[in-house]
Amino acid sequence: MAYPYELDWVRLPLEGAHNVRELGGYPVAGGGRTRYHRFLRSDGLSGLTPADVEFLHAYGVRLVLDLRDPDEVEMNPDVSLGDDVAMANVPLLDVDISDKEALERRFAAETPTYEFFYDMVLSKKPQLARCFRLIAEAPKDCCVLFHCAVGKDRTGILAMLLMALAGCDKWDCVANYVQTRANLMRHDWYVAYWERNDPRDPLNDSPAHAMEFTWDQVEAAGGVEAFLRDCGVTDDELAAVRDHLLA
Repeated sequence: MAYPYELDWVRLPLEGAHNVRELGGYPVAGGGRTRYHRFLRSDGLSGLTPADVEFLHAYGVRLVLDLRDPDEVEMNPDVSLGDDVAMANVPLLDVDISDKEALERRFAAETPTYEFFYDMVLSKKPQLARCFRLIAEAPKDCCVLFHCAVGKDRTGILAMLLMALAGCDKWDCVANYVQTRANLMRHDWYVAYWERNDPRDPLNDSPAHAMEFTWDQVEAAGGVEAFLRDCGVTDDELAAVRDHLLA
């Protein structure tokens, strides 16, 4: 009999987080698919219940990459998954994209578009390299969970880079990203946020064009491997991360 945590879940059945889902099961160039129980993308972990913690630990999570800025971390710290689970904070933005007032103060002269912010994330090359280095150094058979505040923007870009490195195509990366808003609508607070803000505001959504743009930016840089090498990721690290995705 397979226990629930041994199954290949698409979206994990957690009470305190609703956007925790697999990068496993996607077809890759040349045949095969990405492996389950190796990468989870997630929203924040501050609301996890003890049962959620037990489930994620049994699922195999041994490394958590928190992509939020330090203020976000301090405001909503992650629940620990156990003494044997490494946790690393690698900020991919120095502002909370969901804080409208902070965005207006910081970027008053800029139009707050996905293109603007996603370009900003792609420019964080040392931080992206550190993410890949930590993954390359993680135990070979462990599951790596990475997240930001709601698991949409910073998390979505890292998910795309990982999937592209594995050999997934553009449209699977886009589809993986687009699923985000539907998952978040399970959060009462997000529904209230959605209703309180202008639904036409693109930063409330996870539209296909945002990830299409991001994919195209990476392709314009020579493709995912060239982009990551330019960030500072070594060939050995690229191979180790790809093996983690596909082994």
